[in-house]
Amino acid sequence: MNSNVKTRIGLVAISDERPAIHSLDEQHNRDYLYLMKKTLETCSDNVGSSIEFVVEDRIINNMTDAVSSAKRARAGDVAGVAIVHNMWTFAREAAMFARVYEGPVAGYTNKDPLRPALVGLLCSGGTIDKMGIYHPRIIGDIRQKNVQDEFLSWARAAGVVSGLIGETYCNFGGRSMGMGTAVRDPNDWIKRYGVDVEQIDQVVLLERAKAVESTTVEHAYNWLKENVGYIDPRVPAEKIKNQIRLYEAAKEVCREKGIAFYGIKCQPELSEVTDYAVPCLNQAFSNSNFDWNGEKEPMVCACEADMGAAMTMRLLQGVSGQPSLFMDFRDYDEKRDEYIFCNCGSQSVYFAKDMNDIHLVHTDKYYPSGGVHVQYVCREGEVTVARLCEDKDGEWMAIIPGRFTYYDRERCKETSPLWPHAYLKADIDPDELLQLYGSNHGHAVYGNWVKELTHLGNMLGFRTRVFSR
Repeated sequence: MNSNVKTRIGLVAISDERPAIHSLDEQHNRDYLYLMKKTLETCSDNVGSSIEFVVEDRIINNMTDAVSSAKRARAGDVAGVAIVHNMWTFAREAAMFARVYEGPVAGYTNKDPLRPALVGLLCSGGTIDKMGIYHPRIIGDIRQKNVQDEFLSWARAAGVVSGLIGETYCNFGGRSMGMGTAVRDPNDWIKRYGVDVEQIDQVVLLERAKAVESTTVEHAYNWLKENVGYIDPRVPAEKIKNQIRLYEAAKEVCREKGIAFYGIKCQPELSEVTDYAVPCLNQAFSNSNFDWNGEKEPMVCACEADMGAAMTMRLLQGVSGQPSLFMDFRDYDEKRDEYIFCNCGSQSVYFAKDMNDIHLVHTDKYYPSGGVHVQYVCREGEVTVARLCEDKDGEWMAIIPGRFTYYDRERCKETSPLWPHAYLKADIDPDELLQLYGSNHGHAVYGNWVKELTHLGNMLGFRTRVFSR
């Protein structure tokens, strides 16, 4: 996913089929579309954003225009279209536009009291509902902050849906340690998300890692020595350098094969069958907006080849524009009313308080291959935790709004002092969550993205459940 590429969202106005009424409000409709464009592209939540709003200058009042406009939107790589109702509108034009366009659509009205605009939206919305097309309704003056928020939440979700189509995910290795929760059907992914799944053996990474230029490795190793807070002297330098080689090798293979995001099996082959090293630096720096070469685009890397994790992280990264986090769901602390997430070897360095707070420590008993764990506690902040799960009825997403609380790493001794941690405060019933939550892993980004994830579920066809009292 390249954040420098703008998501294009279409703005299309529907009118009245009767020429005399259409002509009276044609310029009014056009002017409002351009007001919407200007407002949404300059509002505070979209400053520096990658969303561009594209106005269809033709105001649609017949079926021929509805079809041709929809085809133009498809051909113009428009990720989603808001069908605008500023007056009484004929429902069949809106319905036909949605059917021909075939991408995400939303209905919008400014609820103009001088015109029956809300009536037109409700008639068109009900018609589109009967077609089985997800069509959220955004209602109110576009100059109001709450209306802008609704609009941009839907637009961000539409951009993610469009961006997924044509991407390739790669599993380096297969199922790790019998995790049924980590496995997904590649045929379902290409049908639901438009994403192809490639399978490449981990031996490819090992062989490619051995060929990484020594100057690249030395530069990265020296950067780590200068920037992280602590490197365990018990870990041989060559083990850490091998971890650097694995990260650089994965970047090369993904670049060559057009892979957009990936997962690595790791256990048990890389963790104990080979003595090369564990791939903890892959998760730490692939899922970050920087590494030893400077700023970069984050690229989802899921530990233990967890496909459910990878897609959840891809969706979180897509709506937020931030790196996403991979965590183990470790425990619930009744006394503190906190959820403890503690990954086995690495979390994205983006979530650390600063680089000095990151310690590279020796691997524990589960990883005889050696190398370092990337140990820290996630910094304070509002977060959205999410996870795509599966049950007898198919795929669903658990969504948990909450807040990470920062603690000194001394508290990590209560669980696994060598592993990175996140401590989550959330206003939820722990019994309900732990009975229903369908994975051993969790994922997060900073900020509240509940609306965007809910839109994604409706657009992509999975259920969503927000856990909150």
